[in-house]
Amino acid sequence: MLQKKVSLLALVLPLLLLHCVASLPKEEALSRDGGCTTALAAGNATSYGTIILAKNRDLSEYEIQWLYRAPREHHPAGAVVRLQYIEIPQVEVTWAWVGSKSYTKKWGIGMGINEWGVVVADNDAPTREPLEGERGLHDNDICRLILERSRTAREGMQVAGALLEEYGHSFVGEIYWIADSEEAWIVEGAGHHWAAVRVTDGVAVRANQFQITTRWDAGSEDLVEYAISRGWCRSAESFNFARCYSKTGYPYRSSQTRFERGHDLLDDGVGGLTMRDLIEVLSDHYEGTSMYRTAHSNSAYRTICSKRTVSAMVAHLKPGTQSEMQVMWYCMSSPCIGVFIPVYANFSAIPSPYLTGDPPEDISGYDSDSAWWAYKKIQLLVDEDYDEQHATVRATWDDLYEGFSSDVDQLEQELRSHYSAGEKGEARAKMDSFVERRLTQAYEASLQTIEELTSVEGVEEEPSGDMPEDGEEKEDKTIVYMGLFIFMALIAVTLWLYVKNAGVSRS
Repeated sequence: MLQKKVSLLALVLPLLLLHCVASLPKEEALSRDGGCTTALAAGNATSYGTIILAKNRDLSEYEIQWLYRAPREHHPAGAVVRLQYIEIPQVEVTWAWVGSKSYTKKWGIGMGINEWGVVVADNDAPTREPLEGERGLHDNDICRLILERSRTAREGMQVAGALLEEYGHSFVGEIYWIADSEEAWIVEGAGHHWAAVRVTDGVAVRANQFQITTRWDAGSEDLVEYAISRGWCRSAESFNFARCYSKTGYPYRSSQTRFERGHDLLDDGVGGLTMRDLIEVLSDHYEGTSMYRTAHSNSAYRTICSKRTVSAMVAHLKPGTQSEMQVMWYCMSSPCIGVFIPVYANFSAIPSPYLTGDPPEDISGYDSDSAWWAYKKIQLLVDEDYDEQHATVRATWDDLYEGFSSDVDQLEQELRSHYSAGEKGEARAKMDSFVERRLTQAYEASLQTIEELTSVEGVEEEPSGDMPEDGEEKEDKTIVYMGLFIFMALIAVTLWLYVKNAGVSRS
């Protein structure tokens, strides 16, 4: 009888092993280190009833960013525009904009502001809806097209929806944030289907997963019917956009933790949130919690601020203010050790360091003439000893940021006087000069900071850039799997030998 029970246990143990392995966290639909984080504070959530939209642009670690500007342009009838993968009909007029662009690698942009004070940002989000590949639109295409074709956030939402329905996404679902001084729209787009919510008050956070569930303010006409036809839900009553249109595994751990962390940081401040609060969200590594590890080196939890944050933006949009005076604060590299610089969409004089930087996308491509590389090098140098170096660099940037904030307040008083007097040319010239000086000042400060960091005893002249790579977390999981397998196998073998020996002794 004992022999039978032990034999049964020996058979059950491998099944338990398979169950344990299957129960471990599955690989997510997006890379754990990939994808951006975006946060919004609107209306009654802010100190002044404004709209504040903030985003970290997270890509491959060395994907060089340019601060790029396109002027307003008029196009002939029948013109077409070549995007990342496809051509589409061009519109008669495309509005001026400025934004964060991956040098010449991409036609589109990941975030920016246009001459009408419309701001856009986006986040990847895995979807189960079939995608178009190179027959569809890159998400950066859509961001740029929104800025070029929209005078309000509502128009931007409509542009995004129409583009998705006609052309579809190329390789991943996407979340688009479109804001002006009156409202914000969050458009969650799968392949060709989408849903959008309007936000005028409160806060919102997104990482890399859909969050719209059973309520939306605009969307595809057949949004629910299509999901039912695909077998993603049984009825309209059971429809949930995020769960129906997301890939298997939703919600995704690396996104859910950032989504919850963003709300933890913002929710308690509702009613008095400022731009500084949104900057703190973008700079977060779970400080003050059990999830904190060394900044930019956290193999357990995906942080909001990352070594892959190649640029960041906080747009502060004020009701009753001229559209030309709406401002985007722009940061190159990780915001925790970077500086936000005020940029107006209507300025035209971008200093050359902000349009410099080419492949290769690794440390060997370092170019001191490139503003992006200068800010990136500071991040790498600080990461050599983050706890020791961060406070010193942060103090330098905080002083500069406070000066910029004060300068903006003074400039905007002068601009209001010019616009009231109909002196648009004078206002434009002042914005040009102002932004050019601040961008140059920040770049020069970055070079000085690099010199100071590399002169400190014990700090390497060239940062190694050595960080935990994507494969490390997978290697950790592999070790767990192997350990479980070996442990269970040893128990099974021991029991088998016991049964065998028991049988021999009885015979």
